Amino acid sequence: MNNWSINRVVALVIGIIFLLLGIVGFVTPPENSTGVIAIFGLFDSDTVHNILYVVTGLLGIASAFTGWERRFNQVFGIVYVLLALLGVIPQLYFPAGSYGDDKGLFLGLTHMNAGDHILHLITGLIAAGVGFFMKGSVRHPGPNARARQEI
Repeated sequence: MNNWSINRVVALVIGIIFLLLGIVGFVTPPENSTGVIAIFGLFDSDTVHNILYVVTGLLGIASAFTGWERRFNQVFGIVYVLLALLGVIPQLYFPAGSYGDDKGLFLGLTHMNAGDHILHLITGLIAAGVGFFMKGSVRHPGPNARARQEI
């Protein structure tokens, strides 16, 4: 696997970022009684959110080494852009929490905030753009590349 396409690099980077965010979320103590975890003070998280990040990260890393990086970027991009867009609709948060300004869980499953929406939108747009519009690979030819081409 000497070919490192832009799709492969993006899938690997996204995989590493989301895996690290999920792991950090698991080791960060909850801030309040609702179980909200503030990863780096930017992202609201909880156990479900951390599991989703770890699974996403592992899928991204695995895709980078199994030849499925382009499909991963396409699917990840669509899912996370939709997640970012749906995440700003207040009616999709229920039931309302009992701590501070907690508006509830997104689709009744997990905590999310503006930091999460921005992360999901940016990574989703990058992955979708690369997955749908970039196909080529970057090759670093060895010293005998010209001789091999002439044969």
